[in-house]
Amino acid sequence: MKLTKRRVTVGLISTAVVVSMTSVTTWALAADEAGTTSAAANTPVQLIVGYKAGIAKAATTRSLSAAGLRATDSGTSQSTLAEINASRVTVPNSRIAAAMASLRSDPNVAYVEKDVQVKEFDTTPNDPYFVLQNEMHSVKAPDAWDTTTGSGVVVAVIDTGVNARGDLAGATVPGHDFVNDDSSATDDRGHGTAVAALIAARGNNGSGMAGVCWTCKIMPVKVLDSRGSGTASDVAQGIIWAVKNGARILNLSLGGPGAKVLQDAVAYANINNAVVVAAAGNAGNTAFQYPAAYPDVVTVAATRRCTAYETQPTCTVGHQTLTSYSSRNASGATWVDVAAVGDVTSMTNDGTYVDASGTSFSAPIVAGVAALVKTKNPSYTGWSIAGSIYKAASARRVSGVTYGLVNASTSFDIPTDSIAPTATGISPNGGFARGSIPVRPVNLKDDRSGIQKSLLYVNGVYKSYSRNAPYGITFNTAGYSGKTNIELRIFDKANNQKVVKGVVTVDNKAPATKITSAPKSGTKLKGTVTIKFSGSDANGMGKWLLLINGKATQSRTVVKPFTFATTSVPKSFTVQVRGYDKAGNSTNSVKLTYTR
Repeated sequence: MKLTKRRVTVGLISTAVVVSMTSVTTWALAADEAGTTSAAANTPVQLIVGYKAGIAKAATTRSLSAAGLRATDSGTSQSTLAEINASRVTVPNSRIAAAMASLRSDPNVAYVEKDVQVKEFDTTPNDPYFVLQNEMHSVKAPDAWDTTTGSGVVVAVIDTGVNARGDLAGATVPGHDFVNDDSSATDDRGHGTAVAALIAARGNNGSGMAGVCWTCKIMPVKVLDSRGSGTASDVAQGIIWAVKNGARILNLSLGGPGAKVLQDAVAYANINNAVVVAAAGNAGNTAFQYPAAYPDVVTVAATRRCTAYETQPTCTVGHQTLTSYSSRNASGATWVDVAAVGDVTSMTNDGTYVDASGTSFSAPIVAGVAALVKTKNPSYTGWSIAGSIYKAASARRVSGVTYGLVNASTSFDIPTDSIAPTATGISPNGGFARGSIPVRPVNLKDDRSGIQKSLLYVNGVYKSYSRNAPYGITFNTAGYSGKTNIELRIFDKANNQKVVKGVVTVDNKAPATKITSAPKSGTKLKGTVTIKFSGSDANGMGKWLLLINGKATQSRTVVKPFTFATTSVPKSFTVQVRGYDKAGNSTNSVKLTYTR
């Protein structure tokens, strides 16, 4: 269908969304710089504690207790960070060093870091020619609208919140506020609303503006406060919460220093087939910003928009030139992927329309395109959507980004990876198993998108996952016995699946071992000594060892008496027999004591 599109004329703008992002410091650092006053010493600082894989909740509580700490977050915060084996604690500034040292010495703890601050990317250049709202033409959205204007695809706006009024009325689904820890993710700044409007402002309704995906839904997730500031852990929680509640396209027009908790949250989104779109930043240089610089994030730089003296919609030169404020790739770097216009007109939290500039506003244009691609290709994963956007953008090169200027309509028909990974089997397969065992795929390969994750199922029940090569998973056999089915379901980034299966016999029960004939304990011996023994196990015995003073001196795989000369042993010595079953479980006989 062809649509008649109406321009919103913006006159003198008295309201603008402006925040500098050229200097981002941590909240904890601000406390450290406060000096040695009592107030500074008691300033609360948040720490993020990451735990090693497989650590039970009770053990994490013990780790915090040993450091004199406890988690004080709400149930939502605790359960959210628990998805990536992490928790958040608050300590006085004066206790940071001691608390971090104690936690880092704990064998259950994988990492400890101060919760860093992230801020919105948002700056307004003063170029007087930036007066046309032509960002939709730059990404060929009108051409894409001939195919689709979107659907019920949910896009999470992880930002300052969203006010669902004006062109966003009826466009939202329930969200969450991690700043105030409630379910009302209202916008008290305007940044998140402006971002959301570029994605999903209702179009073709005779008023206001049109977002890129005007029939999509917005999930507001508030992680930044009224000043546009927040913490890495709140952003991480926002990402995890959005994915758990169904969003598969996430927009993050914010950034700051790297943090492991944030990196893990992005990885969590990826392995759940979501695409993370992030603003590159407004530093005007090549310095990394996060989450934009993490792997598998669609990172968006800002291009300038055409001026009143350039023809619309055929202007291309302006659209393919980065703004002076946009972050970009250094020579040889690839972390900034694509570009879209960063100088836009959008709607703020009070329903008025404003000129706004920054990579904060180029990112949601790309998130909107991602939502259109998802509408056209519902089975596409985050990797598939990103690949479609990258391929289409490559035809319009932009210096400073890896691919080029986004093209919505061309992105629709880029095929995804349809070939499943290959593997020749699973290890172990057959034999006995006890305790905790590594379960691994054998000869695992993928031809295109790469392996994303493996899932372990035991007797058809899901147990755990791995997102790291070689994609093995530890199976704790406690509670299992006898023939047990193990299965790895391996997925590539396009969600193609390979299944490998095996069977092990679980045996965690120790065998019975005893000495059946030997000199009486406590006697004095000479000459040759004979020790007879027996052993039994439901799955069969493997071997027996003769222990002299606790050290193995002889071995048997059949029930044949041990013999030794008293001249070969110390003057005082002990004798035991240790029996092993075929699974490797062992038990010792009673200990006999002798002299010679």
